[in-house]
Amino acid sequence: MRDVGRLALALALVGLVTIAGLAGLAGLKFSAFLADSVGERLEIVATTAATDLETAIDLGLSVEAVANGDAILERARAHDPAISGIAVFDLEGNVLHSVGDAPPGEVHPQTRDGFRLVVVEGVDDAWSVEADDRIRSGVVVAGSFGQPMAGVVVHYPMTEMRAQEAAMTEALILDAVWVGLLLLVAIGLVYLWLRRRAPESTGTLA
Repeated sequence: MRDVGRLALALALVGLVTIAGLAGLAGLKFSAFLADSVGERLEIVATTAATDLETAIDLGLSVEAVANGDAILERARAHDPAISGIAVFDLEGNVLHSVGDAPPGEVHPQTRDGFRLVVVEGVDDAWSVEADDRIRSGVVVAGSFGQPMAGVVVHYPMTEMRAQEAAMTEALILDAVWVGLLLLVAIGLVYLWLRRRAPESTGTLA
């Protein structure tokens, strides 16, 4: 029975390690999915605002001269209540229109650097950076001939993502604990059943 006991212990350890590993992997996959999902949502909101601004530019207005610039941003922001602010800024990083927690003046240096990198490389018209506990995702506002005229940046609080990740982590830990307990109970029952059969087998052989 010692061999059976050792086998049961080994199975329990392997099972618990496997459960913990699967829970950790699920947590990592959820974090990656959440980051991608938030990034896509922010890009859609930024693109919505940029498209409305480009329509005004096609009519001959400068980005700064768009009278309903703040209203355009508010409409775009309404697509996602978790968004904390949106700003439109010129090629130098000066804020032209803003709503929410996007302050007037100049955009965050990382926002400006991300925007300039996209404009210089010309590979994509969107970028995303993380700074000061916020995700800052933006797109380029293009002129009538495709030339960069300005940028739109959307602010999303990292606390929102962290809260969702924490909730998922808690759920995964709880599930892992329950599955682990069920595994231990199953192994324990099988072990007890084998112990009870051992004397019977011994008596039969005698």
